[in-house]
Amino acid sequence: MDKVSIEEESIDFRQLLEILKRNRFYIFLITLLTVCITGVYLYFIPPVYSSSVTITLDGRENLKIEKFLPNPMGLDSDNKRIELAKITLKSKKFIHTIVDKLDISKVYFIRKNFKKNEVEAFPNLKIDIRIQDKQLYNTFFEIIPQNNGKFLLKVPAIGYLKEHDYNNEIKNDYFVLRVIKTQGDDPFLDSWEEHLIKYLKGFASSLDDRAYLFKIYDKDTQENMVSNNMNVKTLSNNILTIEYQNTSAIRSQKNVQEIAKSYIDYSLVNKTANLEQTLEFLDKQIMKLKQTLQKKGKKLKEYQQKNSTLTSLDSGMVLSQTLEEKKDLLEEVKLQLQEIKNFQQGVKSGILSILSLTSAGIDTSSLQALVERYQLSGNSIRELRLQQEDISKSVTSNIQINQMINQLKSEKLVLNDLLNGFTEAHPQVVEQKRHIDEIESKIHETIVANLDKLQKDKMIAESTIVSNIAMVQHNLENKLRRIKSDMREKKALLSSLPAKNLVNQDLQRNFSLSETFYTFLLQKKIELQISKASIIANTMILEDATVPHTPIKPDKKKILLTSLIFGFILGVLFSFLRGFLDKKIRSVQDIEKLTDTPIYGTLPLNNNERFFKEALRNLRTNLQFVLSEDKHCTHILVSSTVAGEGKTLVSSGLADIISQADKKVLILDLDLRKPRMHKELKRSNKIGMSNYLANDIEITSVIQTISDNLYFIPAGTIPPNPSELLMSKKFDSTIVALSKNYDYLIFDTAPIGSVTDANMLLKHTDILLLIVKANEAEKTYIESFNKMKKEKKIKSAGIVLNGVKLYKNKQYGYGYGYGYGYGYGYGYDYGYGEKNK
Repeated sequence: MDKVSIEEESIDFRQLLEILKRNRFYIFLITLLTVCITGVYLYFIPPVYSSSVTITLDGRENLKIEKFLPNPMGLDSDNKRIELAKITLKSKKFIHTIVDKLDISKVYFIRKNFKKNEVEAFPNLKIDIRIQDKQLYNTFFEIIPQNNGKFLLKVPAIGYLKEHDYNNEIKNDYFVLRVIKTQGDDPFLDSWEEHLIKYLKGFASSLDDRAYLFKIYDKDTQENMVSNNMNVKTLSNNILTIEYQNTSAIRSQKNVQEIAKSYIDYSLVNKTANLEQTLEFLDKQIMKLKQTLQKKGKKLKEYQQKNSTLTSLDSGMVLSQTLEEKKDLLEEVKLQLQEIKNFQQGVKSGILSILSLTSAGIDTSSLQALVERYQLSGNSIRELRLQQEDISKSVTSNIQINQMINQLKSEKLVLNDLLNGFTEAHPQVVEQKRHIDEIESKIHETIVANLDKLQKDKMIAESTIVSNIAMVQHNLENKLRRIKSDMREKKALLSSLPAKNLVNQDLQRNFSLSETFYTFLLQKKIELQISKASIIANTMILEDATVPHTPIKPDKKKILLTSLIFGFILGVLFSFLRGFLDKKIRSVQDIEKLTDTPIYGTLPLNNNERFFKEALRNLRTNLQFVLSEDKHCTHILVSSTVAGEGKTLVSSGLADIISQADKKVLILDLDLRKPRMHKELKRSNKIGMSNYLANDIEITSVIQTISDNLYFIPAGTIPPNPSELLMSKKFDSTIVALSKNYDYLIFDTAPIGSVTDANMLLKHTDILLLIVKANEAEKTYIESFNKMKKEKKIKSAGIVLNGVKLYKNKQYGYGYGYGYGYGYGYGYDYGYGEKNK
């Protein structure tokens, strides 16, 4: 790669850096805005906590049957057992059995600090609600406190919005609700809304969005929540970790602990089912052995037919008697199954009675305590509901509530005594009423707390009853299948008995051997049934769940860092896009890309006189390379494409610098439409070039002396026909005459791209200086100048970039690393060589 290409690549890289530097404010602003938006998002998104419990799974069952059958229960490998446990934990069937035991039916929120915060319970409210319309499940109820001690109840799902009193029951076709005011702390006392209202004196009332919110979930939603929030991981061949995620740290710990305990209970039922399958397997093996016995006995029976019928008759009578007994047992089991189905129907309708089960001969020892618990909870709930209707009467048997009711009655008697002697407004009467209200609220609060506990106990008891009766039903169904199978066998044996029973010695020995093995299997079957009855859970909890202290998501540090990087990248992309779409001239490179016209210099902002004059000296030096040394007077036309680019400032400054080099310089303000040079030089404009051209006066009368070697002709009175004056022969002869007395004539004209005045001066011009102001001039100005330059066939022209920023290292320039200033030579760097052409 040659030197030129290396320099171009370096310039491109520096240009990119300059774009970033020029747009650093936007990069910072976009980055800050992205981080702020992310911060707001993180503020409103609820944290998610995760708690886990570790359990170990039992290995193979240590049953006696293993002594004579390899892997008799068909147990799977450790990996399959682990997979089975994971599938079971995530199954709908298992989750359905535990959902009532988990505290997920209600969720509470407090809306303050402009966001919705989930809480375990309201600190100063108790909610007692019964949903009567299913459409209100999974929807928000909103309680908005009012200043008059009441609250506004809002249920958006049904368009409900009414004001109510605390502690009073709200009853309609959709729900039955009672909101009880308790003695807890007010969660809104230190909220941002409270401070805004305080400091803005009511003007921020529209920002007051404080409210209590709660939601009731139906069973299907609860089951889906458990399934979505639970995750099961494998730690080893027989160890599992159960994780549960929730927006509440305490609830995540409680729920995952309950899931683990429930799985252990559920695994017991599962083991029983596995043993039932093993029993069925043994039954099949026994059936096969019986068929073998039948084949071996066939020869024996044929022999018996020829010799005797006594034995066959005796055997037939025994089998017939056994079949009759089996039929009775079959009817008994069917009756028991029917009673179980009736009991299950009763559970669904809320009627539980084990009397019919006991009468049918079903063992109800595992159900009796649960049914009593269920019925006791239901009776207590009914008592408390009645107590809620009228707390002045002692309806419930709850000792604590009765004591508070007695206290309430005593306080009301005291109030009656006070009212006999005082008015309602008396301080003692007011205080006594307040005390009575507190007792009533506390009674309601205690009733609701007891109702919540009793309802949960009732649901757990009902769920356990359903599980237990299902297991009893499963055992009876298996028993029914075994009885039917046994009856089929007995009928087959009865039909196969020979008419006579003659036993051959050898046939009897072989038959007896098979019969012995058959008896052995029956004994092992009995042992397996005993193992089933005494089975215990080997699955246990290795590590209990703990309350998490930090959320698992969102990861605020990671998200903020990502947003910071993303915001910075977005700001950089915006900067490059802005640079790509930028139509302003920012640097020397922008000009070089648009025109082949040489650049004679760059001028800094005129806020530092020292550097500005130094830049003008460099401009004067560069002009020496393009001006002819043989010409007595040099004419320089200073213009711009539009107004406001600093041509007047540059004209006056350049004239001053040239005059300091012992050259006589005359500035001519030929912008007859909007003259400004007199203001820049602080001179009078009463009489000038327009007056001279329009009247018969001497040219010397309009020439003003600025300093040694520097003279000035103002524009004069603004004429109605400036173009005609500049096109006159008098003007042409005047320029010729002035050229004899001065070394330099500098024309300050109107913008060359706006009016034709400057174009008419081109014939008197040795060099045209186009002033372009950085960060304000459009790139289209240069394109227009190129077109004009081609049409007018302007050969000697140059561009001066004005208004660039001054770097701190005292090198001034603007653009992608250019530093045009003192200490940098210009010379032929721009290709100035017109004097040699």
